[in-house]
Amino acid sequence: MVQEYKGPYQYSDKVVGDWNSDEIGVYYCGYLSNGKLTVLYVGRGVGDGGIRGRLLNHLRNDYWPDVTHFGYRVCSTTKEAEDFEASEIKRLQPKYNKQGK
Repeated sequence: MVQEYKGPYQYSDKVVGDWNSDEIGVYYCGYLSNGKLTVLYVGRGVGDGGIRGRLLNHLRNDYWPDVTHFGYRVCSTTKEAEDFEASEIKRLQPKYNKQGK
């Protein structure tokens, strides 16, 4: 079951690094506009470290200089996260997701 959205949180090494979680699910990276997250990228964290691990990887590689915040939704299974990520990319059409994913 896909859980309720959590966020937005500041997208920084400190905030993500201090987050003690290895939950799997879908995350949203973007910036705040009128108090809401404008999504620039949707991803899934299902491997080692879950969502936290993927966000730390993105931060190390400095993929998106205009991303300032993130949010996420925890999923019960890897398959659920994969399917939910695909539907969210289709729905939101984020700037940094590759077409046809």
